[in-house]
Amino acid sequence: MTGRTRSGDAGGSTTGSRRRALPATGDGQRGTWAGANWSAPARLGTTGRLAAYPLRGVWLIEVDPPYDDTADEVDHAVQLALAECPRGVVVSLTGPLDGTSEHALEVLASTGRHVAPWPAIPVVLAVRDPCARGLFAGRAGAEHLVHASSMLHGWTQVMTRRAPTTAQVRLGSGAVASRNARRFLIRCCLDWGLNQQLASGPLVVSELVTNAIQHANSDIDVVLAAHDGRLRVGVRDRSPAPPVTRHAPPDATGGRGLRVVEALARSSGAWPTVDGGKFVWAVLGP
Repeated sequence: MTGRTRSGDAGGSTTGSRRRALPATGDGQRGTWAGANWSAPARLGTTGRLAAYPLRGVWLIEVDPPYDDTADEVDHAVQLALAECPRGVVVSLTGPLDGTSEHALEVLASTGRHVAPWPAIPVVLAVRDPCARGLFAGRAGAEHLVHASSMLHGWTQVMTRRAPTTAQVRLGSGAVASRNARRFLIRCCLDWGLNQQLASGPLVVSELVTNAIQHANSDIDVVLAAHDGRLRVGVRDRSPAPPVTRHAPPDATGGRGLRVVEALARSSGAWPTVDGGKFVWAVLGP
């Protein structure tokens, strides 16, 4: 299940062909990630030039130059951060962009594609030189990014925005997980005044949970978020296997779960998580 947006909507792939093969992150790095802070950031990628840590719900990713061999790792780090369901993500390019290749600029700008399906969680690109910020103009995905002059400026822009309303629950992999997920979603929709999402929301969350249980065989987290009348339904599991939309024969009694989700959702996709699992999501609404 690669990231997709319905025809006519802004944006594009969230994983899909643009996702790069990078060193896997295991349970050991999860501990570093979970405890990351300004004085002890999580180090990501193979170059040692990416440092990430949260500040009041916003993930900050500092990237030292040069950028030609880190652009792909920045894109991967943004996905890892978004899978944490933060308030926002700020990518700070700490040095000059002089000599940065066209490919690297394209990859950095393309991180904006992760924002298009769900603008409630902004991705900010912080570049000190205003002339250098112009290097991203017109590149695919850049129109969905928030641009800032510094990491602090970017963090402030995120914090002054209205954050989505969120709720999550951890479920076991037992037979009642889908039923409990449906009840959780229904209760949240009623509390949040999203009655219009009750038509398809329970089915979407049920299919995502069922798919995760079938293929991940682990506890899962159901994460819901509401913003501007839309509902994002997310399921986080601990399996590294990517979600796959299978083509079931017409007489099959099952196997259509993610096809149902894609048909009902405005957009859907998946991001890797730092513990080697994934966060699969679908956005419902106008």
